[in-house]
Amino acid sequence: MNGKNKKIKIFILFLFSIAFTLVIYLFILNSLGNPKFNSIELLPEEAFIIVLHEVYGYPLSEIDSITFNDVKGKFTYQYVMVRGNGGVYLLDQDNRSTIKALGNTTPPTTEGIHYAWEITTNNTKIYVDSTSGQIISSSKKI
Repeated sequence: MNGKNKKIKIFILFLFSIAFTLVIYLFILNSLGNPKFNSIELLPEEAFIIVLHEVYGYPLSEIDSITFNDVKGKFTYQYVMVRGNGGVYLLDQDNRSTIKALGNTTPPTTEGIHYAWEITTNNTKIYVDSTSGQIISSSKKI
């Protein structure tokens, strides 16, 4: 009977390892097919608050008390892709598919393609990376 118990334990361990591998495979497959699955995106209001602090120099003590209702109507926004050469494309936020080319801006401070919020305020367009919150580019007066 002792040999039979060892065979059962080995069989259970074998099934467990196969199940674990399958779960990891499905997780990776889902994360590759869904670009938003493993990243948290900023809301446009959060991007605007970053702009207030980084570009316009609002102190953190003032920004802490700002609510989304306070910033409503003070800026406009679009979800865009900014390429390394400065090309800007309007995107569908749900699946990140390109809707149309919008024009150009100064090339981003970091290389590569960025999914960003285009924040327009005070006649200036500022691009805030939608996952890191980093200001990647800004355009001259429009």
